[in-house]
Amino acid sequence: MIASINPASGEELVTFDAYDADRVDAMLTAAAVAQGNWRWTEVSERTDLLTALADTLRSRKPELAALITSEVGKPLTEAVAEIEKCAITCEYYASRAEGFLAAETVTTDSRVEFEPLGVVLAVMPWNYPFWQFFRFAAPALAAGNGAILKHANSVPRCALAIESVLRDAGMPSGLIGVVLVETEQVAGLIEDDRIAAVTFTGSTEVGGIIAAQAGRALKKQVLELGGSDPFIVLADADLDAAARTAVTARFLNAGQSCVNAKRFIVEESVADDFVARFGTAVDRLVIGDPVDGATTIGPLARANLRDTLHAQVRRTVEAGAALVRGGDVVDRPGFYYQPTVLDHVLPGMAAFDEETFGPVAAITRVRDADEAIRLANQTEFGLAASLWTRPERARELTRRLDAGAVFVNAMVASDPRLPFGGIKRSGYGRELGVHGMREFMNTKTVWSAEPAPRLVIRPDEVEVFDRGRGVRTVPYVGAWNCGPNRVTTGTTVFAVGTEIPLHSHNVEESVLVFSGQATAVIDGERVDLEAGDATWVPAGVPHQFINRGDGELTIYWVYGGREVTRTMTATGATVAHLSAGDRGAVAASGK
Repeated sequence: MIASINPASGEELVTFDAYDADRVDAMLTAAAVAQGNWRWTEVSERTDLLTALADTLRSRKPELAALITSEVGKPLTEAVAEIEKCAITCEYYASRAEGFLAAETVTTDSRVEFEPLGVVLAVMPWNYPFWQFFRFAAPALAAGNGAILKHANSVPRCALAIESVLRDAGMPSGLIGVVLVETEQVAGLIEDDRIAAVTFTGSTEVGGIIAAQAGRALKKQVLELGGSDPFIVLADADLDAAARTAVTARFLNAGQSCVNAKRFIVEESVADDFVARFGTAVDRLVIGDPVDGATTIGPLARANLRDTLHAQVRRTVEAGAALVRGGDVVDRPGFYYQPTVLDHVLPGMAAFDEETFGPVAAITRVRDADEAIRLANQTEFGLAASLWTRPERARELTRRLDAGAVFVNAMVASDPRLPFGGIKRSGYGRELGVHGMREFMNTKTVWSAEPAPRLVIRPDEVEVFDRGRGVRTVPYVGAWNCGPNRVTTGTTVFAVGTEIPLHSHNVEESVLVFSGQATAVIDGERVDLEAGDATWVPAGVPHQFINRGDGELTIYWVYGGREVTRTMTATGATVAHLSAGDRGAVAASGK
């Protein structure tokens, strides 16, 4: 029996029967068939789905956030932010997937291609029930993979809501199957031939079990496991900013995140000041019903999590640590625990050696930066670290920290643009960024003795595009005549008194004035250019060039991509760059 329980009250909301073997088998078959078709779809079709997912998540945000709060107990404002972050991540991969998936040319005869692996089993945790799934699913879908989601059994309604979001966004039937199964059924899923790889986020102990099962089946895994992240405050840090940030870094989601700061390692000379500032900020936290907008600390997700945390606090205090704030359960229905601050915590104490998954901050005092780095690394974990010091000092210190990520003068946070993952017993592999997308792809080497591209291009060897009214463009090297190139270059010649219409491109453009005199109009700003001057236009920014001299103007341009489009400002028409349609748009504009 799979039960949904409200952590704020302890009330059982609903129960579900685990899916039987026949139902799970049918979902595996459906996912394999759907992925076999999905892998051959155009990247644009896959990114359209990601855009639809972002729209669906936002349109249902209030409902989905309320669902998260009712099953996890996090404040409603944090749940809303979780859904928004999922939408942002879908949009990020929608805009970047084509570039991430493009083949990489190594030599004239060889290239590297990236292909989907197949159906990935995603075993996901309860603490960020939507975010943990979508940060995997967005790049996986864009890459052409399918998935089976086995969510934590404490969030079954969130799992089914994810299924409905996927359906509402128009995902092909069966491509991602959501299964409600008991823990002991996971081994069978891993062994199934229709599963190509496994991604798991959760405890180090369970991660070891899943790694062993997947290893026996010789299947790729990405494991994002526990953490005991250090938050290092050195004597030259901005103490006020560090203390304020430390409260959020520790107590976000009631401290129930692998990347919450857990061990606060503070240089002795500023430790008293930091503890005072930190304690004052902790006092402003509000324990309460997570649906109340004033609440900043909700309940822990389960009673056993609260009991384990309380035992860690008691053992730490009994070992000699000072209890500065909190230290006890909250006398009210639900699974609440007081925001707790422990000072003078030493290695060997529970709050230093073990991962504390809840609202407990352990402060350790050190002599200097060398001891701070040594103690930061004195853990079985290596997920991330936050370092507070002067920026010019940080470069050397970050290299000495054993972690998958180091944030300088900022709290650790996942970002769709950046790879996320740890070392040591915090797991292996990466999520997010291009690196996360390629974890579940086959990196294929292709050698093909094709004719080499021309190494020298002359104007009389390529087509000249007459754009009318005295403007002619010659593409030298680019998508038209040299496939391996990643950029598009050429020249445009302007007769006296001519100009090109106001337009924008989907890629960046650099322009060098070869000869003559030009006026560049970029985002409304007019700049006069002489021969030898150069300018740069960001993607999407309206611009035009005008011949303001008494002779011909020649500009050399470089586009930061192979697939270039132009949007005419006057008409709003978007056309393939230098195509017949584009020349028609130029003529229609009267230029």
